[in-house]
Amino acid sequence: MAALVSCLTNSYGRFGPIAAMEHIRDAGLEHLELNIKNHGVPSFFKETPILTNGSVQSDIDQVKDLLKQHRVQLSSCNITSGNPLDPEIVVITKQKLDLVHRLEVSLVVGGAGEIEDESQRKTLYQHLQDIGDYAAERGITYCFETHPGICVNAAGMLRTMTDLNHPQLRLNFDTGNINYYNEHANVVEELREVVPFVKHVHLKDSYCKYKDWHFTTLGEAGGVDFLKIRFLLEDQNFGGPYSLEIEGIGGEDDPTLEEHHKRVKQSVQYLKECGFFD
Repeated sequence: MAALVSCLTNSYGRFGPIAAMEHIRDAGLEHLELNIKNHGVPSFFKETPILTNGSVQSDIDQVKDLLKQHRVQLSSCNITSGNPLDPEIVVITKQKLDLVHRLEVSLVVGGAGEIEDESQRKTLYQHLQDIGDYAAERGITYCFETHPGICVNAAGMLRTMTDLNHPQLRLNFDTGNINYYNEHANVVEELREVVPFVKHVHLKDSYCKYKDWHFTTLGEAGGVDFLKIRFLLEDQNFGGPYSLEIEGIGGEDDPTLEEHHKRVKQSVQYLKECGFFD
């Protein structure tokens, strides 16, 4: 059975999710991880969001129509919203979970949050348990992103998973973020430690250097051993979604739509060579 490989909509940069919908079948994919943004907050990638926590049913219907038009399905949604230590972020996260439920999607990626000292951990955990319960009521699993905070590396992920012990709270493992946020980390060994909890994966290549923003075509930098990543996950019967995330190179001029699409297309071909497709 082939793995489910999708494309995170920010891989098309400022051209956004509509461009992704229009192009990914030409790249050899049929699924998208759709970003749902915070209403009124400019996006890091400068795209115009198609959905935010302020969206209404007509917006959902428009997305469904576009997906049908381009023969694309959603594998998951990215609902990263901020630090859920903040009660307002919990509210926004729940609003996004409601939208995800109406899209009939069962997996989301979002932040686990940050604490300044251990005195805040109990509150953060309570908020995450609340998010997990809310997701569970809607048949959704919430996967913690590899971001600064309590899930920045394998040690933090393991503690968080063990402490929370919630069936609807799992991990998104990001193959590029591990080295971007952690010095001297080994991508494969970090994954090996947490693989039983991984329900979603972001595939990013890099030179595996700390704070080095080089996340372009998979296989170009060559720092990530995607074959070993695949073997490790397959041993746990993980079949996806693997979501391409191509965030460009720090300091480069904004790529054209054609350049974004070329990177996605070449990345899909590289993953085929690595055995991610039958």
